[in-house]
Amino acid sequence: MNWRRQTERRHLASYFVCAIVIAAFVIATWWIYTRNEASQMWWREVKQQLEPSRIQQRLRATRYLQDAQQAIANQDWGKAEQLLRQATKVDPHNREAWQLLTTVLVRQNRWDEAKELVSGIPDRKVKAEALLVLADIAYLRRDWKEAEAIYKQVLELDPNNATALNNYGYMLAELGEKLDEAEAMIRKALKIRPNEPAFWDSLGWVYYQRGKYKEALRWVEKAVKAAPNDAELRYHLGMIFWKLGEREKALRELREAVKIDPGHPQANEALEQLEQEEKEREMKGETIQT
Repeated sequence: MNWRRQTERRHLASYFVCAIVIAAFVIATWWIYTRNEASQMWWREVKQQLEPSRIQQRLRATRYLQDAQQAIANQDWGKAEQLLRQATKVDPHNREAWQLLTTVLVRQNRWDEAKELVSGIPDRKVKAEALLVLADIAYLRRDWKEAEAIYKQVLELDPNNATALNNYGYMLAELGEKLDEAEAMIRKALKIRPNEPAFWDSLGWVYYQRGKYKEALRWVEKAVKAAPNDAELRYHLGMIFWKLGEREKALRELREAVKIDPGHPQANEALEQLEQEEKEREMKGETIQT
């Protein structure tokens, strides 16, 4: 009799614990879902990714992705393309597969074909991520008009794509154009992902282009502290110190940028110019300002 009562109590206790766990999960789900739009989007994405069919698709695509990455490492673009097309076929929602396939086509100088491929991606979010690859490549090629047009397409498909918001805003800051628009996009990106050093740097560069060097310094120094091995950030910090008249600090940061990335063109150019100025100052009997 006592054994039966103990068993019943254990079952009741188990049910009670399960009920608490389920209730906590429901409350947490409700809290996350209703917190803000970004949280709702995150929760919807999580639920989609946990669907059994999605999991099965990802598992089937994984083998193709792994082999494709090896082919890319060997610069076997034809084999990589073939494998990635298989990956997108078995898992049409696989962002990595579409992004890599887009990159592989561009590496083969098939830009128009890459754009056509991306235009046919059915999933809006996945399409936006693949377009972002093209936008960033166009930016690196300094094809500003093409990059701007594609960034706009990305944001039409996915207005809360933080990377696109930041990269587009940073490009405008680099060009010194539409700085109010650039700042608004970067600040929106920071609301979505507030702890990104690259985003802090982008905002600092907007202030730099406005001539607000002290405000620029605050944001870029914060970025460099978080990511000290990023040559672009060190270059930006050096340029800001230069504008503030702190030439010794500017030299230090520019030299560090070149040390991290010896091929950084802007950092090399700025460092050469500043070192030449310092030589001329020494010849005139002047010293570096500290």
